[in-house]
Amino acid sequence: MDFKDLPETITRFYPDSGFTELYPPQAEAIACGLLDGASLVVATPTASGKTLLAEFAMLNSIYQGGKCLYIVPLKALASEKFDRFSLFAAFGVNIGISTGDYDVRDDKLGHNDIIVTTSEKADSLLRNDVEWMRMLSVIVADEIHLLDAMDRGPTLEVTLTKLKKLNPRAQILALSATVSNADEIAQWLSAQLVRSDWRPVALHEGLYLKESATITFVRETPQRSTSKKAISRGTTDPPIALAIDTVSDGGQCLVFVNTRRNAESLAKKMATAIKLLRHDCTELAAKIHGDTALEEKLKYCVRNSVAFHHAGLSSDDRKLVEAGFRENCIKVIFATPTLASGLNLPARRVIIRDYKRYDANYGMTDIPVLEYKQMAGRAGRPGFDSYGEAILIAKSPNECEAL
Repeated sequence: MDFKDLPETITRFYPDSGFTELYPPQAEAIACGLLDGASLVVATPTASGKTLLAEFAMLNSIYQGGKCLYIVPLKALASEKFDRFSLFAAFGVNIGISTGDYDVRDDKLGHNDIIVTTSEKADSLLRNDVEWMRMLSVIVADEIHLLDAMDRGPTLEVTLTKLKKLNPRAQILALSATVSNADEIAQWLSAQLVRSDWRPVALHEGLYLKESATITFVRETPQRSTSKKAISRGTTDPPIALAIDTVSDGGQCLVFVNTRRNAESLAKKMATAIKLLRHDCTELAAKIHGDTALEEKLKYCVRNSVAFHHAGLSSDDRKLVEAGFRENCIKVIFATPTLASGLNLPARRVIIRDYKRYDANYGMTDIPVLEYKQMAGRAGRPGFDSYGEAILIAKSPNECEAL
């Protein structure tokens, strides 16, 4: 389906988009009634155009006098979506965001056409009985798989239940790249299911074994097969070796670790190692204000085109790191897993160093497969790379086989 075949009420918002045709999952969603107000659960891989579908539905509704709520799990993701939707302000669409004080009613938010909130803030607005929450025509729940999360899941479930009751005619869009029971969620939301494995960039999943310095890529379809790639032994630290290999080949990479301290220490090691490749981000590093030990460490890393990313950084510094990565100035980011939750930072290679996390009740436990898929889904940059790689690090052949 060609992009130009969409109604002019939508296409006029994308004058310089470069779109020529829709991705197959997008075409399927429109065939299922996206522009006719049908509620949908869209379960498709990362970078397959789920946010664009939400934009189509919201803009279509706003043209008819509607009001839209976009719910996300994290403040950082809310900020990213707000920045994205703010591009529509040039065409008279009003955008609002609220992620903060849960005791504030935020009645004035109702003057906006699109309101972006976290699920916790949406719950607060409902509890405060804010009038405009009864006037919604489109409700978007991004990262809907988090219904299963112990911390955020119950709040999201109750919020959507209340919103459905308050706005029985509203169009509901639930989006996820990793939801496993999409059919059950679709039934719960009285929505149609759009499910697809189509991905704009092929994803190669592999395992790196330290003792052989080799990546083994595993393919499960049509039958299990493997291929291998040797990595230079210039360093004995696996994530550093894999990251240097990526950058040397002209790519970018994300490295996921389980703690802030690990993210910082590995970024500093990488910044020292990458100096030989002569990448320089001095101008970007100069934009980091402050002289705390953390900020000085970040400046050193960024000057050498490396960064770390976690909740201990200020919002401004996190945004600067994200922007530097999107602009291909920063080549490698070492991050805690929160970065995997929807932020649009694709890389050629994603490295998952730590697949275990400490649990107060059970000690060190494996992360859920769903969480691995979220991190792996960051691999592959549409428009930049013809493939993406997601690499788990194993310490022994037995561990490799188990993973």
